[in-house]
Amino acid sequence: MQTTGPARRDFLKTAGGAAAASLLPRAYAANDKISIAFIGVGVMGSENLKAAMEQAGVAVSAVCDVYQPNLERAAALARRKGHQPREVKDFREILADKSVDAICISAPDNWHPYMAVEGCKAGKDVYVEKPACVAVDEGKVMVEAARKYNCVVQAGTWQRSGAHFQKACELVRSGALGKIAFVRAWIYSNQPREGIGNPPDGAPPAGLDWDLWLGPAPMRTFNPNRFGVYPDAYSYFRYFWDYAGGQLTDSGIHMLDIVQMAFQEEMPKAIAALGGKYWFQDDTETPDTLQVSYDYGDFLGSWEHRSNNTELQKNRLMGITFHGPQGTLYVDRAVCRVTPEEKSDLEPLEMKRVADPHPLHWTNFVECVRTRQRPNSEIETCVRSSITSILGNLSLRGKMRLDWDEENDTVRQAEARSWLHREYRSPWKLSL
Repeated sequence: MQTTGPARRDFLKTAGGAAAASLLPRAYAANDKISIAFIGVGVMGSENLKAAMEQAGVAVSAVCDVYQPNLERAAALARRKGHQPREVKDFREILADKSVDAICISAPDNWHPYMAVEGCKAGKDVYVEKPACVAVDEGKVMVEAARKYNCVVQAGTWQRSGAHFQKACELVRSGALGKIAFVRAWIYSNQPREGIGNPPDGAPPAGLDWDLWLGPAPMRTFNPNRFGVYPDAYSYFRYFWDYAGGQLTDSGIHMLDIVQMAFQEEMPKAIAALGGKYWFQDDTETPDTLQVSYDYGDFLGSWEHRSNNTELQKNRLMGITFHGPQGTLYVDRAVCRVTPEEKSDLEPLEMKRVADPHPLHWTNFVECVRTRQRPNSEIETCVRSSITSILGNLSLRGKMRLDWDEENDTVRQAEARSWLHREYRSPWKLSL
């Protein structure tokens, strides 16, 4: 069942955290090991593997990757920690293995919806990286799959498990800042103008199944930048529309997710974006400079990123500010800080991060697999934050303001509705 409109918001307000109503029970004894397989073990997949291995009662039963060097490195990492994983190239072998209780999906973004839905259909609980989806319509299917197959599905928006992020959201909801009319979120960097360069197409490297890496994405000749999954690189694939949505769906989703968490999971009512490639001279497709305005009805939200200036800042390169008449709340991955306005009764506050939220997010997932509670980043919240990010990109690419129809999970502009769908390359098909 897919909840919509007010009914969905009621569900999210009660079901978004660890104290939410339980799913149907599964038979896990307190001392049972939870068998988890890891699909996609590049940079982020390896970080998830490390975080999972910190949890008590977890057995890494398999690691899976279409690129042999990644596979071998992840298997060696798990074995050093006392696990004995199988090495698997094709994720379908893992889905067919009934001994696997849960899967972690850290493959490129274009794979997230299909693998998550198929994982639920196979009876696995799922940890899926953000963004949940690449196209708006995929998100609905992911939520329906989690409900239909009674699965715990935690998304990789791990900031929700951070105590200082939770404190920030509590302060916003409490009204301590007064009525908030404006919220800004951002990420800034200063990178060389050549970016990641313009390498020619060519043959895939040894040990890479390029066709399986592409999966449901369009067939393309191999290019080093489109692949971009290297130990010393930050996954360049995210800067090509076939696979991802650039900075907005990579970093922006983390910040916008906290904004929506603070405002009881509200979605924007209108979205308008401007930006482009004003700096990089490489072959990437997504904007290096972007501003998106989100009208939430009761306040204005803003996302921005730039790639050639940091104002000499070492901190505050990625964060959120909530602005009210009593003061400003700033939160990033290191601190939550309240600065009162002049003559305000609001007390200053500074709460620093005391623990890395990423391992805590895995603690929450493992606990929810055992208890059948809803996790901190329940899939529907991440789908909503993913859609918010995707709509910003669609507004930019379509050169159009978009109005979100909450009741019907679509945009009010009929001419833009086809943009919400993504065609899958045969034989892949997203279905319940």
